[in-house]
Amino acid sequence: MSGTQFLTTGPMFKKLDDKGQGSAELILIVGGLLVVVLFVGSYLSNVTQKTQNSLNNLLKIERDKLINKI
Repeated sequence: MSGTQFLTTGPMFKKLDDKGQGSAELILIVGGLLVVVLFVGSYLSNVTQKTQNSLNNLLKIERDKLINKI
C-alpha cells in the first residue's frame, strides 16, 4: 500500500461527559439568559410606562392652557 496509514489506538470520539455536567451547564446558561431577558423586559416596560404617563400629563396641561386662552 502506498500512502499514509492511520493508526487508531482508541475510540475516534471520546465521550465528553459521563455524569451530565454539560447538560447542567447548558440549563444554567439558558436559565441565566432567561433571567436577564426578564429583567431587561421589566425595566423597559417600566421606562415605557413612565414616559407614557409623563407625555399624557404634558398633553393634558397644554390642552388646558389652550382651552383657557380661548
